[in-house]
Amino acid sequence: MRRPLSLLALVIGSTACDRTVPPPDRIFVNARIWTGDATNPMATAIALRGDTIVAVGTDDSLRTLAGPTTIVEDLGGRRMLPGFHDAHWHLPTRRTADLNGAEDVAELIARLEAFAEELPADAWITGRGWTPQRFPGRTPHRRYLDAAFPTRPVLLTDRDGHQVLANTVALQRAGITKDTPVPVGGAIVLDRDGTPTGLLQETAMPLVRNQLPAPTADEVYAALRYEMHRAAERGLTALQLAQGMSATEDSAIARALVEDSLLVRFRVGVPFSATVADSTLERYAALVRAQTGPLIRYGLAKGMLDGTVDAGTAGMLEPYSAGRRDLGLLRWDVDTLRMTIARYDRAGLQVALHAIGDRAIRIALDAYEQVQREGGRRDARHRIEHLEVPHPTDIPRFKALGVIASTQAIFATPDATGLGNYLTMLGPDRADRPMPFKSLDDAGAIQPFGSDYPVFPMNPLWGIYTAVTRQLDDGTPFGGWNPEQRITLEAALRHYTADAAYAAFREQEIGVLKVGMLADFVVLSEEIFDVPSVVLMRATPVLTVMGGRETYRSTSLVSRTKSAPTTKVNVAMITGYQSPE
Repeated sequence: MRRPLSLLALVIGSTACDRTVPPPDRIFVNARIWTGDATNPMATAIALRGDTIVAVGTDDSLRTLAGPTTIVEDLGGRRMLPGFHDAHWHLPTRRTADLNGAEDVAELIARLEAFAEELPADAWITGRGWTPQRFPGRTPHRRYLDAAFPTRPVLLTDRDGHQVLANTVALQRAGITKDTPVPVGGAIVLDRDGTPTGLLQETAMPLVRNQLPAPTADEVYAALRYEMHRAAERGLTALQLAQGMSATEDSAIARALVEDSLLVRFRVGVPFSATVADSTLERYAALVRAQTGPLIRYGLAKGMLDGTVDAGTAGMLEPYSAGRRDLGLLRWDVDTLRMTIARYDRAGLQVALHAIGDRAIRIALDAYEQVQREGGRRDARHRIEHLEVPHPTDIPRFKALGVIASTQAIFATPDATGLGNYLTMLGPDRADRPMPFKSLDDAGAIQPFGSDYPVFPMNPLWGIYTAVTRQLDDGTPFGGWNPEQRITLEAALRHYTADAAYAAFREQEIGVLKVGMLADFVVLSEEIFDVPSVVLMRATPVLTVMGGRETYRSTSLVSRTKSAPTTKVNVAMITGYQSPE
């Protein structure tokens, strides 16, 4: 462990032992640095040696640390922040048609037809990003796909990833009929005559998905490389994978580590299962103990408790509106859930439960509380993912139980889906409850932000804009959607940096810019403090550094660097400078 030396220690080290402290490798000056460190919130310069921050301060003080080989870069007054950390991210490994933003069925079909032209004639046509209101009567149906693709299998995943729409050919290949048994926690939606509409929800989705050819190892590795580059370009330096990884996906990450091509830090997920064997749990725990390096960690076990509001599958305490009287779908019974959490807890694993509806959130909190009462680990930092519509009385329980409130700021985007289908499903009595970021902050919850990519774009600045304004980039709706839940810019930045690091048990290494921490930071194209919030939507990273290494540099950032002068200085006079072990 590296520790900053005291002023006295530096003096002794440089005089009595006649030993000089090595200079920094790089110094960045003329920056506006929001450090995230309450003891030193603002600075203009930062110095790095290897992968570590060795000094944070003013331009003049840090320039005196430079040695003959130190590279000094002038950032031209740009804003620097700790590297963004996405606490809930997924790795897409299959190439699909992008259906996000398609206005209606006609545009959706047009995109699929263009995508299909690039595929072999017998290949499955897949896509992602549709929402219910794009279909007539907000009712997705296979007939729209059958008309365009009568002989080829088509499978489309909705924006949230909790329901799929299959055409007739795809249903036939999967052997799905009106008599197909429905898995617990899922739904095969039927027409009035009892035939499948093509819509499958939650645990029923794999009935068709399992027919898709698995991507090859090279395809998965190529997808990983592509997504890492895109993440670095958006200022991300750490990602938490909210999924149990396949062997192929694990191998791709291991290959990137061996090839030294990782551009972000990964926290890799493991499956959360009621039937997991003790030997498998021990294997997961062994991964946690073995992978302690700076780039890859394990330990997050992601489980699915309910679905989504848009699909009507989130578990609710009161029935849905919009002509529905059901309470959604739950995938677990409470006793099995509690016992499974306890097993993972004893194995030293952090459980993260997808729970969106107020009923599912309460069930998750109750289960965590019971496990604690029965001797669960202290500081387990178990999590609830999304928690979109918590009951107000449950919000204080997050701090009381030490449960992480893992939210996605960009989910509060007040687009046609949010203000149309979503609020219609919830009804007026729950219209002011979704995404209560301010209430969670006020209640003292640790609230890491993520994107749930590819459900939403992995652009932290867009998420921060949404959390701060609750508006679209054109300023609508006026005043914001549920404006009482807006938060400050600094709070949003903290959720995307320090809180995310805490949720990953890495608050001693990353999340703030101070001496001894790993050198992860992002430099922006524009100032974001004390300016209109809409600037967040046009600001872009121009430099991303992870562990002292550039992972992205925009062509707009001309490197203004120079070697330092060879003047010998007394580094003992610079407080806060860190000597290597």
